[in-house]
Amino acid sequence: MNQILVIAWREITRLRKRFGGGASPLAVVLLLAVLGLSAYSLRDTVSLGSGLYRVGVSGDVPEINDSRFAVIEVSAEEGQTLLADQSIDLLIIDEDVFSRADDKSQFAERALKQYMEKSELVRVGNSFAEADAFPLRVGINYLSAEQPPAGNDAVDALPQSTKPEEIIIPSLTPPPAPFTQVLVALIYILPITFISIFFTSSFMDEKSNRRLTILLSAPVTPLQIILGKMLPYAVFALSTTILIAYLTKGDIPLALMIFAPTTLFIFAIYLMVPLFYRNFKDTTFISMLVTTMTTAYLVFPAMFTNSSDLAYISPLTLAVKMYRAEPFGWREYLLPSLPMTAIFGFAMFAGTRLLNEEFLMGYKPITRKIGDAIYLMMAHSKPWFAVTLWSLLVIPAVYMAQVVMLAFATNLPVGLILGATLLTAALIEEVIKTVGIVVLAERGVVTSVREIIGLSFLSALGFLIGEKLLLLISVSVVSQANVSSALFGAGVFLLIPLAAHFIFTSLVTLMRIKLRFPYWLALALGTIAHFFYNATVMRGGL
Repeated sequence: MNQILVIAWREITRLRKRFGGGASPLAVVLLLAVLGLSAYSLRDTVSLGSGLYRVGVSGDVPEINDSRFAVIEVSAEEGQTLLADQSIDLLIIDEDVFSRADDKSQFAERALKQYMEKSELVRVGNSFAEADAFPLRVGINYLSAEQPPAGNDAVDALPQSTKPEEIIIPSLTPPPAPFTQVLVALIYILPITFISIFFTSSFMDEKSNRRLTILLSAPVTPLQIILGKMLPYAVFALSTTILIAYLTKGDIPLALMIFAPTTLFIFAIYLMVPLFYRNFKDTTFISMLVTTMTTAYLVFPAMFTNSSDLAYISPLTLAVKMYRAEPFGWREYLLPSLPMTAIFGFAMFAGTRLLNEEFLMGYKPITRKIGDAIYLMMAHSKPWFAVTLWSLLVIPAVYMAQVVMLAFATNLPVGLILGATLLTAALIEEVIKTVGIVVLAERGVVTSVREIIGLSFLSALGFLIGEKLLLLISVSVVSQANVSSALFGAGVFLLIPLAAHFIFTSLVTLMRIKLRFPYWLALALGTIAHFFYNATVMRGGL
């Protein structure tokens, strides 16, 4: 632990020297201040478009508590003038609402109508005991301007409306899109990403200047180097999480529980960038690509909070529910958090294997670099153990890819997307199960058919065990999605027989190693066979 702290202090010292000019620290402080003020200003916001419509009120008008409406008090004559001059969008005089014929005024009228309907539902819900109020059906009748409401002598008689009665069932009403809560949750991600880029830049700087090589010659392990260099940035990132939660009146311990795995996940991704690329040009491009993809993965599912259970694949969904004061269970928490933590663990394992001078300073095509990285991760163990461990360790990445595909698929017709989903799932699985064996064979570690068959079985076994351990926590969460049976149903993803994994893995590896097929061709044939097997299982043929 002492070595990690020494390296962390060295990293802090280096960071201070990089910002020695004074302008850079000021820019960082200003950025964090802007984020904090943004979070503070959004803490009580309930909808987008704050102050979008200007409404003039005169007389006895109910209070309007909706941030979309900027309410000003006017006299009746002044209000008519302002409405005609388009200075206001609506005029409310006692029980009468006046609008213009243009689009904005009509939109304001509809928005006001929706707000009043929602307020009435809240009033009704608060007026009765919960057991008596739900399931609730609310009938809405619209009166003409000349028609008075029913008097006391006709309590049981409904007034004649100018439109048919509308029936609203609150339990079936789609929930509002959580735009504001997602924006607040995104504020947590921005400083984490910003700080992780500094971590990558520092790592890349030491790698390019060969100071990392000198550090590797010291009596410290690669894991200590990675953790020591990462520690200051991770502490800073978690500190910003605490600050944002405080400013937005969030639950600080819960915010840390939600965003700590996310922080580890983002740092794990940005650790891989300097390990695989040598110059700043490539690093900048990949960093921006990773930032875009990570942000899309985190933000897009959260927009469907309370609309689809697959929204839980993003931790931002948990943050949305935190700000809505809605509960969630351990199963929903583990669905995004456990794979992210597992990917961080895999990144640490990979980093300890790849942190050597030969790999760091080698400049090869990306496919060769990936092959070398896989070999370095597997070369320290016996082939039978290395292949099994590889299949186990990469399960979280496969899982996240599968669930993201499932999230996109649920928004399309099942018949249109099902085939592509199954084909892509089969391709990802076959790549993961076969690439380790192929890499070992290309380096002469595996030669005989017997070894290939045995390793194919162990790879299939490790993959099956890994997916069972990880996916059992999430199947009940995503089981109601339209195409969940395609990926998580019996025989397709979770309960696919060991024999099927073994057969398709053996098919690809034998075609590549013994028949000398190009790897892409062997992979394509194995994927097609796997796809037809999955389709047969879904039709009940097996």
